[in-house]
Amino acid sequence: MNNQIDRRTFLHRCVSSGTGALVGSLFPASLLQGSSLFAPEATICSVAGDKIFDNTMRAVDALGGMKKFVRKGASVALLTNSVFDRPGTYVNSDIALAVVKMCLDAGARSVVTIEDTPGSYWKRSTVAAKLSREIGMIGRSREKKDVAFARGKSLKEGSVSAALLTADVFINIPIIKDHQGTRYTGNLKNMMGAFSSSTCRRCHFGDQSIITQIFQGYYSKMELLSQSIADLNLVRSPDLSVADVTEILATNGPSGPGRLKTPMEVVAGTNALAVDMYCVRHLGLHPDELLVIQRAQEQSLGPGSLKEVTIITK
Repeated sequence: MNNQIDRRTFLHRCVSSGTGALVGSLFPASLLQGSSLFAPEATICSVAGDKIFDNTMRAVDALGGMKKFVRKGASVALLTNSVFDRPGTYVNSDIALAVVKMCLDAGARSVVTIEDTPGSYWKRSTVAAKLSREIGMIGRSREKKDVAFARGKSLKEGSVSAALLTADVFINIPIIKDHQGTRYTGNLKNMMGAFSSSTCRRCHFGDQSIITQIFQGYYSKMELLSQSIADLNLVRSPDLSVADVTEILATNGPSGPGRLKTPMEVVAGTNALAVDMYCVRHLGLHPDELLVIQRAQEQSLGPGSLKEVTIITK
């Protein structure tokens, strides 16, 4: 495998490993704070229809194919929203399994899930029997490492999946759905699944005591939660995002039950924030009204408008 990395990848890994102070001494602040690090040129592709496995492949192919993202011998970490089991609350396993197959076909050395994805999740796929060998090759990563958020505003440190830091390729696979607190969940919110429960609690409550937390609502501090989610996304941006907008929960998220919508879209993109901005329309929302998206834009995690995004529809 080619072990050379470009400037952007090097900076990403320095920030991820908590060496922001060292990077700051080597590079000017304007470079570290600029969009060149966190907001590459964004392209997304939306493919509609009921052939979900095939449509996932078509969406990634439109971006240049998985070999554009996964080189032969690469290690791949997947973050898939798979912990719920009600309709519209979890990523259709056909989407996740299509991503796995594309990674392996591209020559990936290993594919691991960051969240503790249950084995039953893969069995829900319509192609589970056909791809049993590929399912057997999917590993799990449970190790966590402490990191510093060099540019964090609400969070300055946390504990994150070791695989997120060390994998050659990171792919975020969220479902776009309603969320009681942040109004929607997608790529940005899905990043909480890569972090420890204690780090996630601080996203909701800061440094408040357990006693105080008990008497406050879980979503009582929306400014804190929104900024904290943006801070979490500073640790590492996905190399590829593949969002499920096939059957989604339109009310009473994130766990439901609630009203369902069936846009029947798979949306792949090179920038996680851009994918979220494009997909929230299916929930009757506009990016400008969502605090999480605003805070992510302020952290230069993606475009300020969809006018800056190349959008392909099929």
